Order: sequence, then C-alpha cells, then structure tokens
Amino acid sequence: MTGETFMSVVKRIVDKLINVYRSEGARESAIRALGYLQDKTVPTVTDPSVPDRRFALKYLFNLYFRAKYGHGTNVMEEDWDTLVLLDACRFDSFECVNKIPGELQSRISQGVDSDEFVKKNFRGRTLHDTVYVTANPHVEMLDGDEFHDVVTEPLSEWDSEIQCVLPEQVTQSAIRAHQKYPRKRIIVHYMQPHDPPLGPTARELREEHQIGGTLAEEGSSTPQDRVLELVARGEIPVERARTAYRESLDIVLSEVSALLSEVSGKIVVSSDHGELFGEQPYPLLGPLYEHYRNPRIEELCRVPWFIPDFDGERRDTVGEEPVESGTYPGRVDIEQQLEALGYK
Repeated sequence: MTGETFMSVVKRIVDKLINVYRSEGARESAIRALGYLQDKTVPTVTDPSVPDRRFALKYLFNLYFRAKYGHGTNVMEEDWDTLVLLDACRFDSFECVNKIPGELQSRISQGVDSDEFVKKNFRGRTLHDTVYVTANPHVEMLDGDEFHDVVTEPLSEWDSEIQCVLPEQVTQSAIRAHQKYPRKRIIVHYMQPHDPPLGPTARELREEHQIGGTLAEEGSSTPQDRVLELVARGEIPVERARTAYRESLDIVLSEVSALLSEVSGKIVVSSDHGELFGEQPYPLLGPLYEHYRNPRIEELCRVPWFIPDFDGERRDTVGEEPVESGTYPGRVDIEQQLEALGYK
C-alpha cells in the first residue's frame, strides 16, 4: 500500500467487497470483510513515524467515548493550591501503589497524551495566579504568557543515559517555586511513571535490551526501544513491563511525599493521561500500547484525583502579570527529549 492515500485504500477495499457481494451475496461479502480486518489486526504501538490507516476509526470511537464520559475535567477549574501531575499514570496502578494517606477519587482527563492535555487545559488561557514547574518537554506548546511563570529548570537536568528527568530534580525545583511564589497556585509536572522506567526491573531491562539511553557500544547512535515496543513484539512479558512501570510510580510517589512535607495548602495528585499495556477495547484496532495518538478509552483517560490529608489551611493566591521567564530549553534539546519519550 506504499504511496496510496487513505481514501484510495478505502475505495479499493470497498470495490473488492462490492464485487464479492454482486457475485456471492451479502453473507459471503461480510465474511470476507471480517476476515480481511482480522488479518490486519496486529498489536499497535503508536509510533508517530509509522502511518496506521486503521486509526482513522479512532474518531468514531472517540465520539462514543465522549457520549459516555463527557469531555473530561478542566484541571484549572478544580479546587487546589498545588496540582501534582504524574505523567502517564493509570488510575488502577495509582490505587495499587500509593501509600500516602488521603482521599482517592478519579477524573476523566481531557487528553490521551501530554500534547492534547497541555493544549486543552493550558494553552491560550490567562492563568496568571499559577506557576507551572515542569519536566515535560511539551511545555514548548505554550504561547508563553499563559502562566505567571513557567519553571523549566528540570528540563535542563535531563539525564542523557536514562533519557528522562529524574523525579528528585522536579521536587527540588518545585520546593524552590513554592518558596519564591507563596501566593500562587503551583502545578508540578513529574515525568514518571512515563517510560523509560526507573527501579530494579528497569535496570535489568537495560542490561538485556536497548532501552532508556543504554547504547549498544561506546559512541553508538543506535536508537533504543521503548519497553512497550518490546512487549508488542513479544520480547518481554507484559507483566514484567507492568512491574517496571509500578516501580517507577513508587519512586515518583516517594518524591511526592517529600514535596508534601515542604508545602502548604490543598494538594491534589493527578495525571495528564494513563498508559496502555495491550488492552483491546475496540474492534479492528488490535491490542493498544502506550498512549500517543491512541483512541480514548477508560484505561487511558481515567486518572487519579488524590487529595492527601492536610491541616485545612489554604494559601491565599493572587493573579499578577507574567514575569519575564527564562527561555525554554533549546529547540534541538526539546526535539531529542520528545523523541526519547516516544513522541517523535
């Protein structure tokens, strides 16, 4: 199908089915259609560099999802003083791993990935009572004057070996932001449990496979596989990937706990989106992995909304004109970071 447009592929398939219908009847054409679709249903890792024409169907599935669950929560309209975002955090995994005392609820996210989440919750809005501390390179999507300040300091601490920003770097920047801006709402965006994973299982996977920045040899530029690519190809069991994911979540939650001990007010811990480990919620698409470019399903869009116990005192916040922030990390660095995270 190289060189064919989506519509030409559809036309060719429809013409073939019409010919079968005319010669053999409706029953046989339906059997042929189902057989064709089953043959084309393979595990899907949403690599944006590989076109997948079946994903045109996701818009129909998204309509179904929104009819059932609505458009999702606008996080800026919710009640909090500090919003902690754990990137790609599933509700069920959070419920299983979290040990911080508090009340666990859930919300439907407006995004299936960070790109969509940032666009729908932040971009183009006036949020001058809020400071955004982020390790997520999608910060480049902001116009630049949405928040009172945007702290991109964690992005300059990118770990080139593991290919992520380690959560302790985010905690340190977040504490400094709370000290500098005591009268602002503050968003703290950690990159974990998004891959590459951290923890003992992750170390084993780096020894066995090319993931997370471990190169085949000194100076090699061989691209690394992401964990769920290896799962989709059958090279590692899905439960091993889940273990690595949960260990990453446990590590970042320990940093969240450290942050909670340093800041005041009402804190909410949530996520921009979930993660898929081979769920097959819709016909025709096959098992789905990761999150980027995927259709909306509950495992991807239902995220934790956790309110840790606090003493009831709130921060008084005010809106002020944006400060003159430092520039975001260089475009080349951002592109490399997005690629390492599976977005390029």
